[in-house]
Amino acid sequence: MKKLQNWLCTAVFVVFCLTMTALLLFWPNREYSENEKRYLAQHPEFSLAAFLHGDLQKSLETWTADQFPLRDEFVGMNAYWTLTSGRNAAQDIYYCKDGYLINAPKTDENGNFETNLARFNDFAADCGIPAEMILVPSTGYLNESRLPAGHLPYRDDALFAGAKDTLTHVTFYDFRDELKQEPEACYRTDHHLTARGNRALYNAYCSARGIDAQEHNMFTVHHGFYGTTWSGSGYWGVKPDKILTWHGPENVTVTITDSGEPPVVHDSVFFPEHLEEMDKYPVYLDGNHSLVQIENPDAPEGTLLILKDSYAHCFTAFLAEQFRTIYMIDLRYYRDSVSEFISAHGVDSLLYFYGVDTLLTDTNSFWLR
Repeated sequence: MKKLQNWLCTAVFVVFCLTMTALLLFWPNREYSENEKRYLAQHPEFSLAAFLHGDLQKSLETWTADQFPLRDEFVGMNAYWTLTSGRNAAQDIYYCKDGYLINAPKTDENGNFETNLARFNDFAADCGIPAEMILVPSTGYLNESRLPAGHLPYRDDALFAGAKDTLTHVTFYDFRDELKQEPEACYRTDHHLTARGNRALYNAYCSARGIDAQEHNMFTVHHGFYGTTWSGSGYWGVKPDKILTWHGPENVTVTITDSGEPPVVHDSVFFPEHLEEMDKYPVYLDGNHSLVQIENPDAPEGTLLILKDSYAHCFTAFLAEQFRTIYMIDLRYYRDSVSEFISAHGVDSLLYFYGVDTLLTDTNSFWLR
C-alpha cells in the first residue's frame, strides 16, 4: 500500500508538471495582465549572442514567470497563504482592517528625500517666482489604526519636519490635520488620495492662499475601482473601491503633450473612457504625461506651474476652477529646461506637489534645471 501511495504521488506530480509545461508551450501568450496592470513578457527569440551572454536564460525565466498557466490564481493563493500563516506585517503590502491594502513604509537608503528637497529649494531660489509645496503623507500614516500589529514604522513626522527645515525658499504647507479630519481621505485599494481627500487639500490650499474655494458637494459615484495597491497585492478577493467625479469647470481646455507625439486636446478635466477600466484613477487628467496644459478663461487667478507626480492629478482637477492657466510637468518624462519653460510661458507661481513615498524613491529631480 505504501509503495502504491508513493507511486501515485509521483504520477500525480509528473502529470501536473507535464500539463503545466504543455500549457506554457502551446497556450497563447497573454500580452497584458489586467489584475497586475502591466504588460507581460513574451516568448524570447533565440540568438547565439543572447545565449552566450546569458540574456536568453534570463528572458526565458521572466517569460515563464509571466506566462505560467493560472498565474493570477497562484499569485492570489500565495498572498492569502502568507496572510493566514501570520506573515502579514512582513510583506510589502499590508492587509489591514476594513479591507484596506496599504503599502509598507518606503526606505530611503540613498538619501533621495533630502536630495530631492534640496534640488527643489535651489531651483525655487533661482527661478524668480513664488514657490510652494504640498506634500501628501503616506496612506499608512493616515490609517495608523487600521495597520496590522508589528508593522514597520512610518516616518512621516520626521520627513515633514525635515521638509520644513530644508525648503527655505519654498512656502511649505502641512495639511496632515485636514486630511486626518476627512474620514474618506484614502482609497482601500490604491495609494492615492480619494476625491474627498483631495477636496480637503484643495480647500486648505485655497484658504492658505486667500483664494475663495468653489463648493464641491455633488459627486457622481462610479463603482468597481481596483487601484495599483490591489494589483501588487494578490488579494483578489478584496471588494473594489468607488471613484468620484463632479461638475468641473465648463469652459476648460486640456492639452496633453508627450515627447514625439502630437498634442491631444480635450474639453474636460475628466477622461470618462477610463471609467470602463479596472484602474479608474486616470479619469483625472488622463494619468501620467510629460506636459499637461489646462486653460480656464473664467478663472480668477493667473498662471501656475505644478511640478508633480500622479498624486496631483485629482487635486489639479479641483484647482482648475481657480487658475486661468495651469501647466503640469512630470519630471519622470519631461527633459527640457523648466526654467526656460517658466520664462517662455509667463508663469506666475510654482507649486511642487508630491507624495512622500515618491520622494523617498524617485531621482528624477536631477532633470530640474
